[in-house]
Amino acid sequence: MSLGKTEQRTIYLLSNTELSIKLKGSSKTESLKSNIGTPQGDSLSPVLFIVYLKHALKNIRKIETLYTQNTLELVYADDVEFVSTTDFVDVETIQKELTDFRLNVYTNKTEYTLVQKDGEDWKKVKKVGSLLGDTENVERRKQLSNLALQKLSSIWIRNDKVKQVTRLNLHRALVKSILLYN
Repeated sequence: MSLGKTEQRTIYLLSNTELSIKLKGSSKTESLKSNIGTPQGDSLSPVLFIVYLKHALKNIRKIETLYTQNTLELVYADDVEFVSTTDFVDVETIQKELTDFRLNVYTNKTEYTLVQKDGEDWKKVKKVGSLLGDTENVERRKQLSNLALQKLSSIWIRNDKVKQVTRLNLHRALVKSILLYN
């Protein structure tokens, strides 16, 4: 169906939706009608955000001074990492371009990591829960899983109270998963 110039159709993601607001210290809740956005916790929200972010990044890729053949971006949820073989990524230009899409770059939270063959500092940088250096990351995983194991020590010594199957399941879920993360 095609719409004429005078016809206008509005499509609502939310229709006839009432949101309640509970203020701290108050037992009374106020409600308001909303037909914009998606509610917090809605499973569609992150998908829509990622599609929107990809569109904004596609426009940024068109800026020749910002992107070279040696630059790419890694996107994970609402985090974007720009990886380049040079030691400079123009964050200010990225911020200006994303402002057009009502997306904010928090420059005070922006991290810069220079990965060099002769340097070792980059191996201790944490990205998405893992250290960049393989040996460093394995050592960290071993330490974290040992801490998790120690926290469960009261369960391990209670053979008469906690079944072996339950203890093995707890070990798999709470210790082994930390050791094998990523």
